[in-house]
Amino acid sequence: MREETHRQIVDAVEKLIQTKGLARVTTKEIAQATGLSEGALYRHFDHKEDVFFAVLQKHLPILVGTLDNQVAGTKTVRENLVEIALAVLSYYEQLIPMNASFFADTVLLTRFREALRQIGGKPQHLHERVAAYIEEEQRLGRIKPQLPALSIAILLLAAVHHYGFLRQLLGENPFDTAERQFVENIVQVVTQGILPSE
Repeated sequence: MREETHRQIVDAVEKLIQTKGLARVTTKEIAQATGLSEGALYRHFDHKEDVFFAVLQKHLPILVGTLDNQVAGTKTVRENLVEIALAVLSYYEQLIPMNASFFADTVLLTRFREALRQIGGKPQHLHERVAAYIEEEQRLGRIKPQLPALSIAILLLAAVHHYGFLRQLLGENPFDTAERQFVENIVQVVTQGILPSE
C-alpha cells in the first residue's frame, strides 16, 4: 500500500510538472491530485523537492534497461545506436524541464547535485555507458578501433540532447523532423565514418 501511494504521488507530480512547470507545483496541488492531505504527503517524502528527485529517478531504470539490452554483436550497430539514442532522448525530455527549474534556484540545484551523487547518476555516466557499448563493438571489429569511444558517444548524445532541448523549448519537433527520423539521420551521419565497411 505504501509503495502504491508513493508511486501515485510521483506520477501526479510528474503530470503537474508537465502542465504547470516545476516552480509552480505546490504541496496543496499535489495533495489535491493524489487525494491525500498535505500532512500525508510528508509521511512519504520529507520535502517537496524529494518528490521532484523521485520523478527523475522514475525513468532511470527504463533507460538502464534499454542500454543493457543493446548487446554488442547483436543486430546492426546502427540499429543498436538508434535504440540507445531514442531511449536517451526519452530520458532527456523528462530531465530537461526539471533541470531548467533547478538552474533557476541555487538551493534546489545544490540539493539536486547531492541527490545525483547519492544515486551515482552523474550525467557523464550515461556517456560512459554508451561508450562502453561502443568499445565492445570495437573489440568485435564492428566499429573502427582507433576512434575514441567516448567521443563517439558524446557526439551522438549531444545531438540527441539538443533535439530534446529544442523540442521542449519550442513545443514542437525542431527541424521539421520527427524524433525517429532525426535519430536515424544522426546515427547515419555518426556511423558513416566509424564502421569498418564504410
